Amino acid sequence: MVQRKRTRTGTGIDARRSSPREMRVTTIFLIGKLVSRHGETLCRIRNLSSGGLMAETHVPLAVDDGVQIELKVGDRLPGTVRWTHAGRIGVAFDAPVEVGALLARAAVRTVEQKLVRAPRFAVNCAVELGIDGRRRAGRLVNISQGGARLEADFEPEKGQLVALAIPGLPERQASVRWIGDGALGLGFAEALAFEELGVWLAERCREA
Repeated sequence: MVQRKRTRTGTGIDARRSSPREMRVTTIFLIGKLVSRHGETLCRIRNLSSGGLMAETHVPLAVDDGVQIELKVGDRLPGTVRWTHAGRIGVAFDAPVEVGALLARAAVRTVEQKLVRAPRFAVNCAVELGIDGRRRAGRLVNISQGGARLEADFEPEKGQLVALAIPGLPERQASVRWIGDGALGLGFAEALAFEELGVWLAERCREA
């Protein structure tokens, strides 16, 4: 359930006390993609207004850093970090947004899964697939909390259960959702937790 409350936004831990108040803030818990100087990583949006948002993230950001927030594929909101504290950031949008329309687009569900499609993150790393007792090599192309896209030189059957081993993450059970053009899509039997995927992506950003 969406709750609305009055709160305040600002331009830093101290400056927030003296800044103008943003009177219409929607409290939410929405997963998004954060694009910054560190690359692409996961964020969890805690509240949203027409002028900005507060989010949790696992990458170190500083006041005045430029960022973009993606709630739905292709729908990016540019803004500037106004404050940071204990893994949370406050972002002021470059231009006002229509909160209702934004949340409606973010909640559009896929026809096949009837689920809100999670943000996908481009990666490039070697992985292993366990299929019928054999280990096969592949390359991870992108990942989300709910699944992954791989490149591979073999074609498992659609619907087949596999074990996906990604360096730095526990091995996961998944099913083959689609196959084509040397690639395959997997749906995880159990979604990756926000902390699990967020920390993994942040580590990759630091290594890049």
